[in-house]
Amino acid sequence: MRSIFILVFFLLNTLVSFAQSSTVSFNLNYESEQEIEPVIVKTGSILPDEAKSYPVREGYRFGGWYTTPECRPEQEWRFGNNASFFVQATDSMKVEKSMTLYAKWVSPKHIWTVAELDAIREDLYGWYVLENDLDLSGIANWEPIGCYEADYEFAPAEWWRHAFKGIFDGQGHTIKGLRITELHGDKAGLFGTMADGEILNLNMEDSQLVFTAERPYVAPLVGIIKQDKGVAAVRNCRITGTLIRVKTSNTDATFHSFTGLCGGIWGGILENNSVSGTMDIEIAGNGGGELYVGAYAGEAYNDTRNCTSDFDISIRFVQPQSGEYKAYIGGLQASATNVENCKAAGNIRVSGESGSQQLFVGGLVGSERYGCISRCTSTVQVAVCDGGFAQIGGIVGEFNATYGVMGSAFGVTTTRVSDCAYVGTPVFRNVAKPVFGEIAGGGEPAPLTSFWGPSMSYKIENCVYKNR
Repeated sequence: MRSIFILVFFLLNTLVSFAQSSTVSFNLNYESEQEIEPVIVKTGSILPDEAKSYPVREGYRFGGWYTTPECRPEQEWRFGNNASFFVQATDSMKVEKSMTLYAKWVSPKHIWTVAELDAIREDLYGWYVLENDLDLSGIANWEPIGCYEADYEFAPAEWWRHAFKGIFDGQGHTIKGLRITELHGDKAGLFGTMADGEILNLNMEDSQLVFTAERPYVAPLVGIIKQDKGVAAVRNCRITGTLIRVKTSNTDATFHSFTGLCGGIWGGILENNSVSGTMDIEIAGNGGGELYVGAYAGEAYNDTRNCTSDFDISIRFVQPQSGEYKAYIGGLQASATNVENCKAAGNIRVSGESGSQQLFVGGLVGSERYGCISRCTSTVQVAVCDGGFAQIGGIVGEFNATYGVMGSAFGVTTTRVSDCAYVGTPVFRNVAKPVFGEIAGGGEPAPLTSFWGPSMSYKIENCVYKNR
């Protein structure tokens, strides 16, 4: 009798477990011998990023997974983003029952004219190939392709349908004369936003972004990028002769970002790119918040590899900043996660009335969050005048402790700056609390601890400083 009871209990438990599970099948949506194994998940859970396959089909680009074979934008399935629990809560879908997802395939569209470039906004999921150089100088105020409809990156998932999600291949051609004189929304660039898209082999020359705005994310190429982990975002692009001249009012606690490539990037890869130009930024108001200025990227949580920059950056505070206000400024990036084999040159000058603002300036990276920097060099010359607190590092302005704790939660145990070199002589003039570190602004900090115990440690290894 006991054996029968155990068998019945086992069968019932199995049936209950089975009922609580759902099977997700994948249909390639064309005749193919390829097969993708289905995934079994707990009903009501998020389908993890690891379950997302990227199939290959000759002559086509894979465009994502959808809930019907028609693959309309509103039917796109959003997998679990493992960057943080905030993103999972707002930017992922739950599997409520067994279902089939269908692959979308996109064939290339050829761009010959400015009108055809402008028409990309009518199909943000396409594969576009530039066939010749284009001159945009005849357009007084370019409207960025792809828009952003939220206050911050943890937006309701639906807004990503309005971002560029395709691929743009410049084939080595040049887009010159981009002009932005007034913002559409608060993101400026050739592309306003990109999500799991790719821009490659593109040259841009003589881009001029000159305007006044309250809280802009400014960059000649893309305002904001959001990518799946390990998905390339911008590769083999050369952006030269950029002029960014912006006046902005800081009346509320908010974020500003000014860069020579992309204003902000969450996930993805920047690789084999070069940027150069001039930035002249004026900050008014005293509402608090954060400022990000860098040659490549502003607020960045990505991998940057084999990139070079040469920017002349000038930032002026025209009245004292109050409240919680921090500025992160870098010769390559304002903030960063992983940076490898990159070079930064140029100048950074910060000036303005004394106040409670905190400046963190790095010859390469203003604020290192929870990754590693290796085999990089900087010859960026830094000068800070008339400020309250300013911390300069030859490579890294600061190791950010808050993000360090977050990094440890993601499994990062050590942040390293290794095999890097800085050549330069920082200048402080009329700064109340100046701090300089030859490689890192605050030196090598003690290991972090958190409420659950030891957190993350920092290492500076095989780095060289030379006084210019």
